[in-house]
Amino acid sequence: MRLRALLETDALGLRLLGGEDELDRTVRGVMTTDLRDPSRYLSGGELVLTGLAWRRDAADSEPFVRILAGAGVAGLAAGEAELGDIPADLVEACLHHRLPL
Repeated sequence: MRLRALLETDALGLRLLGGEDELDRTVRGVMTTDLRDPSRYLSGGELVLTGLAWRRDAADSEPFVRILAGAGVAGLAAGEAELGDIPADLVEACLHHRLPL
């Protein structure tokens, strides 16, 4: 399934925050994590779901996203419950690494 198809599924209630040019990526699996470094569990093509519990401050977003991008994940879906919103530094890191958020 492509990321674009997931975003077009209204029942999921997803909102794209960045990565419009990367929506044709194929999602080969889903992984839920709040680990700061989930790399050993990633094989590429995952849609990574996170509640952002790994994030202690703004400096944590760049290395987390770098790890995901390096592993070849398809995209990142982040929940707002932990912090009340998706932090701007996470959005910026995803844009920098061309990782759909």
